[in-house]
Amino acid sequence: MHYVTGDIFTLRPPRQSLKAWSPFWDCVDILFQFQNSDISDGDEELPEWRISWIAGLSLLRAIGHVLAKVDANISEESRYAISELWKRMRDNKDDYAIFWNFIELERNSILKAYEFGASFRIGPDGPQILMSDDEYAFQKFRLAVYWWRHELMALEAKLDA
Repeated sequence: MHYVTGDIFTLRPPRQSLKAWSPFWDCVDILFQFQNSDISDGDEELPEWRISWIAGLSLLRAIGHVLAKVDANISEESRYAISELWKRMRDNKDDYAIFWNFIELERNSILKAYEFGASFRIGPDGPQILMSDDEYAFQKFRLAVYWWRHELMALEAKLDA
């Protein structure tokens, strides 16, 4: 995946004019929590991870909403760049599977039906929070955060040109 470059916790993009960076950085904080606390061990008796999961998926999706509803209204240039991103995403859903098959799907499942694609299970490495396809849920969240950083940086570069 070409968008997983540079440490997510230390690399600070030089330009952050988009309002969508605000929910993005909250996602980074949640990712840090997933990676550096007992929450990543998963515990059926202690379902705190679910609250962070709900918040994290809601925020991952909020990044796109803020782009479309707030940042697109900043200028004609930003409206065009952001609409082009959404068009590419809709026209190439396989290339943007992290958005459509994870962020959008999991967020909708949680907020519209309160059903989780992620659950506590005994996986190949012991107790874990796994997706229904046995992928590590927090790893998938991590990839989504990296993906959004890549897309936001690309938008910033277009708007700075």
